Amino acid sequence: MSFKPYKIDDHFKLTNFLKIPKELFTHPLYSNKLTSDSILVYGFLLDRIGLSISHRWIDKNDCVFLIFTRKELQELLNLSDKTITKAFRELRECELIYEKKQGCSKPNIIYVGKVQSLPEDN
Repeated sequence: MSFKPYKIDDHFKLTNFLKIPKELFTHPLYSNKLTSDSILVYGFLLDRIGLSISHRWIDKNDCVFLIFTRKELQELLNLSDKTITKAFRELRECELIYEKKQGCSKPNIIYVGKVQSLPEDN
């Protein structure tokens, strides 16, 4: 394998990537409360919203929900159960996710909360 730098035209060919809101690093509500692991988990949860929309996983209030088990995230990110559990706790505490139990050994339904933006400088 050899190093291949991006060229000027390659920027527009990037189609499979995560978008992570910058506010998670800069907004006082999040910057000192979220670890890099929880920010990365949030990015994957945001990405999964597209799949939920395509499957019409929308509740009676038109809110999109998703199903993404902790086990799936552990394997995807190569993180321990303890680390994923901590990330979910941090995201809940910052009101970036809400989990609803389904019971009967079914995975939780996850609602992803919107990130609060910093006021624009004029």
